Amino acid sequence: MRKTLTTLAATGAMLALPIAASAQTPTTFTANLTQANESGASGTATVTLDGTTATVRVDGNNFFDGFPHAMHIHGEPGGDNVCGPLNPSDSGFDAADEDGDGILSVAEGVPAYGGIQASLTTEGDTSPDSGLAVERFPTSGTLDYERTFEVSQDVADNMSSLHVVVHATDLNDSGEIGDQGTPSSLDPDLDIEATAPAACGQLVASAAGGVATGAGGTTESGSTTGAIAAGALGLAALGAFGARRRKVVA
Repeated sequence: MRKTLTTLAATGAMLALPIAASAQTPTTFTANLTQANESGASGTATVTLDGTTATVRVDGNNFFDGFPHAMHIHGEPGGDNVCGPLNPSDSGFDAADEDGDGILSVAEGVPAYGGIQASLTTEGDTSPDSGLAVERFPTSGTLDYERTFEVSQDVADNMSSLHVVVHATDLNDSGEIGDQGTPSSLDPDLDIEATAPAACGQLVASAAGGVATGAGGTTESGSTTGAIAAGALGLAALGAFGARRRKVVA
């Protein structure tokens, strides 16, 4: 009888091992940033979570040099947001490009990649309220960003349903930002180049052993309006910034 109980206990422990392993929470999330609006930009974003403490690193090349690049973690936690379509050659771009101008504006991109959950500022507030705090975003054409800050429990629990988006790009390859001639979808006094998406990437979680995991769900309605409202904060500062530099090719 004792031998039978011992065998059953050992068998139960072995069966429990896969369950415990599968319940292990991923702590590292990586996004491959691919160009939007044919910007030529690319990069990698990594989010490392320790509870609700997030360490975010963004590295990139071919972004515009000398103009603020608003960067955010976008999406509806647990939702089904996606990055694309981002470029005119992408399938479904014509449907996303509501005004048919061949450019993906912020307002046209938000229904796909979702509202702002965190602003990747260099200092100070990281909430959606700092969505365009232009004095606190990187301005280099070669992104080299790293910062540790707190995120909400909801964002931490659903990081693999979110995306990293970098904004501002020279749409007409003039070597300047602000002379494309189309108003920004957030503020008609701004040129679309100041706010248009330049790159986007979905955060993918890796559990122990490098097993990729994901998150599903349905995007809640109303997030688009909230994202646009948050993004509009601080837009006037973009017009005052007035930086026009050459694009860095690295």
